[in-house]
Amino acid sequence: MLSDLQQHYYRSVSVGRLAQTGIDGLLKTLKDPYTEYFTAAEARAFDQMLAGTYSGVGIVLQQKDALLQVIRVLPDSPAGQAHVRPGDVIVNVDGVPTAGRSLDVNSAHLQGRVGTVVHLDLRRRGTPGLISLKLTRRELSFPLTSSRLILDHGTKVGYVDLSEFASGAGAAVRQAVNGLQQRGAQWIVFDLRDNGGGLVDEAVKVASEFLAKGAVIVSTQGLHSAKEVLRAGGPGPTRLPLVVLVNGNTASSSEIVAGALKDDHRATLIGARTFGKGVVQQVLPLAGGASLRITVAAYRTPSGADINHKGIAPSIVVAANPTGGKDPALARALRFIASGA
Repeated sequence: MLSDLQQHYYRSVSVGRLAQTGIDGLLKTLKDPYTEYFTAAEARAFDQMLAGTYSGVGIVLQQKDALLQVIRVLPDSPAGQAHVRPGDVIVNVDGVPTAGRSLDVNSAHLQGRVGTVVHLDLRRRGTPGLISLKLTRRELSFPLTSSRLILDHGTKVGYVDLSEFASGAGAAVRQAVNGLQQRGAQWIVFDLRDNGGGLVDEAVKVASEFLAKGAVIVSTQGLHSAKEVLRAGGPGPTRLPLVVLVNGNTASSSEIVAGALKDDHRATLIGARTFGKGVVQQVLPLAGGASLRITVAAYRTPSGADINHKGIAPSIVVAANPTGGKDPALARALRFIASGA
């Protein structure tokens, strides 16, 4: 059919554009936002993102109610220097609306070669109209973890934040926890808020830092794949008491970890109900460097719970987000540690 159009249509025909439109239409019939086609450029950007180092502008995004919203800005990045803020909504990237494109595709379009320019149109609460920015991409590396020791009511509390489950997340968490234990930490607060997930094998490594060897972390099963049970392995977990902070942006691999720790009664979850992404994707390479990310299985927490579109309910609900330098969820975690309730 494409060859017929090329030979007989009264104007020139872009086969590439027609093919892209056909693929997009086909995938939309699945009604699965996580199965998507990546062009060669988008596939390269996605792979770099999972590797933890990429050329971009330094922002972490979420797709919420069809809006592309900034949830984190890397300090000293192009976006940070341009004063992009969490909560800003990106309306256009290089003049193309972000609505109707998936989170991963939108994120890929923010990336590109070092030194190239990307134009963003932002909407900000309280500011009329759009804010237009011109940012020059740089080589960036998001720190996977940040950690600190908090002395609260005589208790040394180790705080670890994990930004994403990119390659090396398990090792980064292990290093952070070990460092805090060496400094005398008596508790660990593990922050998975605004962590949209990533690699399932890294989720297993992270959960293994807190669970006994052999403990069930997650089970997966699809139409074309047998049930697989993933369990905690070495090199040896910390047994310090644990609190996990979660919110509505805690998704995918983050929910695998949070669900495993909750079901094992290893941690108390504090915050808001998680996102609810209970399916697993596999990336299939295609000709010319393109790829297809396809949902291959659903997963269950160790108790058998299906969290897809439901999320995980925390044991202690704290709905407020950090504002004005205050962090209600962390404050509630410290109060829980101090009082045991």
